[in-house]
Amino acid sequence: VSGMALTVKEGGVKALTLGWAPTFVGYSMQGIGKFGFYELFKNVYSGLLGEENAYIYRTSMYLAASASAEFFADIFLCPMESVKVRIQTTPGWETTLRAGAPRIMREEGINGFYKGLS
Repeated sequence: VSGMALTVKEGGVKALTLGWAPTFVGYSMQGIGKFGFYELFKNVYSGLLGEENAYIYRTSMYLAASASAEFFADIFLCPMESVKVRIQTTPGWETTLRAGAPRIMREEGINGFYKGLS
């Protein structure tokens, strides 16, 4: 609550909406990726284990498929999170996804979207 009050005090109510577009797009891409990759890895791992072992070790197989899917889905999320964090934390920086993403690409290249991973 105190964080919201401080945000409103410093930037007005509109400051609460900064970064909504990259958040929406990023988590949508992550969710789609997570679901799709989970199904993919579930099939791959069950094929590697064989039908009987896939049934016996299904809980571990589902866990491994889920972890693998999350890893790759987070790669989809990182660029949008990078834009969102800069919008929200860098005074005077861009205020929209449409302006922020091209700026990162122009100034830092593709690696600018994945700085948080290093």
